[in-house]
Amino acid sequence: MEYDKRYTEYIRKSGLLPFISLVSCSMPKMNPCVIMALIDQWLPETHTFHFYAGEMTVTLQEVSLITGLPIKGHPICFSTDSDGWHEIMDGLIGREPGVQGKSTGASYHWITEHFGEWPADADDETVQQYTRAYLWYVVTWTLFFNRLV
Repeated sequence: MEYDKRYTEYIRKSGLLPFISLVSCSMPKMNPCVIMALIDQWLPETHTFHFYAGEMTVTLQEVSLITGLPIKGHPICFSTDSDGWHEIMDGLIGREPGVQGKSTGASYHWITEHFGEWPADADDETVQQYTRAYLWYVVTWTLFFNRLV
């Protein structure tokens, strides 16, 4: 899914524009050697990196600075374990997500299939629905990539 400039106004209101700009406009260049070195130093038991100079952990504030994700305010999600989540999604994106064998949620492929192409006569409500679907797509693609299928 391509970023559309019509998303900007609504993404700015959500507080997620720095994050979306980071991942949609250009992905940061990754140095595979440095990433592998960090992985080798990671201790999953303590959730820290172990270096010769001592241990280091990544704080929530550092994650916020790196990703542009806000750490203050209300969460932007709700539980799909609750009754009526299909109706909530219908209100947010204009259709109920296709579950496709999953107990909750919709697949990455469902999002791209239903929101990958803009309708020719998109009104403001449709732009808002597509913006929400795009945010869903980006979060799924970047933060929860192991759940894409």
